[in-house]
Amino acid sequence: MFLTCYLLFLCVHGIFGGSSFTMVVDTTGSMVDEIEILKNNIQSLMLAMTNRNFDNYILIPFLHLDSGPPLISQSPQGLADIVSVIEVSEGYDCQENSLIAIQKALEVSKPRSTIFVFTDAEAEDADKLYTIQNLCENSQSQVIIFQSGTCFTRESQAATENIYKKIANSCGGSHFFFYLNNLRQSFKYMQEVTKVDWTEVKTYEFYGSRHYPFSVDSYTKDLLIAISGNYPKIAVKNNFGESIGVNEIIETTTMKVIRVGEALFGEYIADISCQGATMLTFYRKKEVKFRYGFSPLQPKSLRETTPLPIPGVINYLLISLPENNLDLVSIQLKMSDEYNHRSIDHQVIDESRKLYAATILIEPMRTFKVLVKCRDINNQEISGTSEQMQPQRLVLKSQSIAPEAKILEVDPLINFGSSYSLACKVNSYPKPEIWWEDSMEEKLPSESALLEIPHVYISYLRIENATRNDTITCKCKNTEGEDAVSTNINVNRTFTFDVIQTPSDITVEYGAEGKLFCEANTYPESEIKWYHNDTLIESLEDFDIIEDEHMLLIKNMNLNHTGTYNCEISNSEETRTFSSNVYISGLETPQIDLGNSEILLKPGDETEQECTIIKGKPFPEISWKYKSSYDNIDLSDVPDGVKINGAALKIDYADLYHSGFYVCEAINILGTDTQEISVKIQYPPKIRNGDEKKIVKYGETVDLICDVDAVPTASVRWDMYQDDIAIPFDARHSTNDRNTHRFTANTRDSGLYVCTAQNVLGTATRKVKVNVLVAPYIEALEWNTLTARRGSTVNLSCKIILGNPLPKIKWVYIAPNLNTTELVRSDSAGILDLVLEDITKKHEGSYQCIAENDVAVDSIKLLLTVI
Repeated sequence: MFLTCYLLFLCVHGIFGGSSFTMVVDTTGSMVDEIEILKNNIQSLMLAMTNRNFDNYILIPFLHLDSGPPLISQSPQGLADIVSVIEVSEGYDCQENSLIAIQKALEVSKPRSTIFVFTDAEAEDADKLYTIQNLCENSQSQVIIFQSGTCFTRESQAATENIYKKIANSCGGSHFFFYLNNLRQSFKYMQEVTKVDWTEVKTYEFYGSRHYPFSVDSYTKDLLIAISGNYPKIAVKNNFGESIGVNEIIETTTMKVIRVGEALFGEYIADISCQGATMLTFYRKKEVKFRYGFSPLQPKSLRETTPLPIPGVINYLLISLPENNLDLVSIQLKMSDEYNHRSIDHQVIDESRKLYAATILIEPMRTFKVLVKCRDINNQEISGTSEQMQPQRLVLKSQSIAPEAKILEVDPLINFGSSYSLACKVNSYPKPEIWWEDSMEEKLPSESALLEIPHVYISYLRIENATRNDTITCKCKNTEGEDAVSTNINVNRTFTFDVIQTPSDITVEYGAEGKLFCEANTYPESEIKWYHNDTLIESLEDFDIIEDEHMLLIKNMNLNHTGTYNCEISNSEETRTFSSNVYISGLETPQIDLGNSEILLKPGDETEQECTIIKGKPFPEISWKYKSSYDNIDLSDVPDGVKINGAALKIDYADLYHSGFYVCEAINILGTDTQEISVKIQYPPKIRNGDEKKIVKYGETVDLICDVDAVPTASVRWDMYQDDIAIPFDARHSTNDRNTHRFTANTRDSGLYVCTAQNVLGTATRKVKVNVLVAPYIEALEWNTLTARRGSTVNLSCKIILGNPLPKIKWVYIAPNLNTTELVRSDSAGILDLVLEDITKKHEGSYQCIAENDVAVDSIKLLLTVI
């Protein structure tokens, strides 16, 4: 006879998720006694779980070949009613399809569930093992199997148990074997497991004995150790080897369950042993003991809250965690009449004190719990649950009470410059007027609200940027009276010398503004002084010291503002100096343009010339100077009649003395640029050289000068005339750019030379009469000796080829005795003939022709022989 299998499924999601309670029942005929035990115990099991809220309750009946559809109820009593009407069917099959029932339970369950399986039969559908293991891994569910019988040999039974143990091991559960007479112990175990939301469940399988170490920390609330095996034993000792007391829950020949009581913080060892295979399941419940409070205004400590919220209004929920090694992950509200939990956004109020706040709205008469999830330093999640509570109840009328005020923090010490809030609780009925005053009896902005119905109020004063000690008073009054309570605000300010900004090197464009910053937070108060090139900046003509912006402003940047700037921060305790360099950019040397380089004016003309500034920063200063000639380096003031108007030069009536060079000079701090313009007054040519006569010698270099002065420049030429006839110059003649005519004197160069200078206004001439002196030159005779017969006639001719002035000519006879006799003379002829008639012996001798002028003497000689 074989017990029809029931599978009891409990889906446990912890405090932040819903859960289901499910039973799977084999209704074959062999389960009559077991089903009766189930019916007798299901009611007590449901009553024992009144502290747990399950979303629904499920029964899954199954026969040999298949499981039935889930039967779902919304209440534990509904499940008990379903179980009470179960009827078994006929059949005594040994192996059952228990694994497919477990599979279905996992499929209909929610994640992180605990499943209880009751069976007295081996599993026939072992092929479902892999599917079940995957479902457990994905859902993180736990499967606990209770087996109350067997029908095969010891070997087949071992094989079946091996499948169940694989399921339990893979699904973090256990496999227990019961005899029919102690089947009721399974319900007791179910009560222990389901009444606590376990944080940690671990399963181990081994043979024989083992030392299992575990620790107890400040969050451990409950420990449960379950052992499955033959003749199980367990003893728990502390790290000193001393046995500690445990509470035995179940003890049979195949199962033992103990609860470790309020164990102290520390390390422990559980000595566990069985005969043969052993399966150990370790349950730990961790819980955060947090504190909480409510207020319609945002509190900063639990003293400013009340244990219950005011219904129908927005309340601040303040959460305080017990230790610094916890961080709040999430907050939820569990309303007793709602299916889902409400997630609430929260914010950190004070990380160091582990204070968190969220806003909630609770309707009147609604019952709820506050659920928190935290994470410790090992990244393990730990939950906590408040007691079940309801919001405050409305009170229609209360006894009148005169106001009584209490400031919750007396004589607080506030850091300098920080913000702070003070809270004042007022017990008063009817509603009081609440306000705050400082030591000058000036009212301060505050906010008040009802904290506890009907007569407890909370009021907040916000102090922004505390900089001085003061006495603050919370005052209140109603129709029954008034009250006031004061506290001293102490501002803590130790010696401080925090430099916030220091000046840095900057480059400022010429003419722009430059900014240097220097700021410090000091106590005692400090003074800031600025220095420029070691000189204290006192005058604000060029600078502005803007204290609100901690800035030195250079108003109009120029070269005088370059250099080193020092910011000196000093108080009675310390002095610090910070330096920076200020450079200038955008400077330009002057560049000017006159447009023209030369101006030609006629006498009486008017002109104006502008000296244009092309660039220059700083803006250049312009001046005009005068020089008489290009080569003159001495500058003087402009002549009379020339006007200077800024950069403009003006001549109203041009005169000859206005001729010259006018120089525009532009000067700034970087340099100078000058340009000049030539002003020329037009006049006809003038030749500075007068007429002259010039006597030169043959072969001399002759320079005929013609120094011409004319505006505009005159054209100049030289001409030569001989007997009023113009004679063209040959290549020997040249005229240079200074109008000087040059040649080497030749016999043909005597004549009248005329220099003519001409421009649009007129013509001028210069005449030079040139006389070239030439030494006499006599044409040579055909013979140097001549023989004549007696009685013949000899004709001798002396011809002058060159000579200027015309030479004087004479023939002389030189006797053999060297006596000389002048024979004939001529002063004006170019030829002189000598005729000797009837030649005799006395005519024999030398005959010489002599030509002489002012330059030189020339002669020819002939020897005459008479035969």
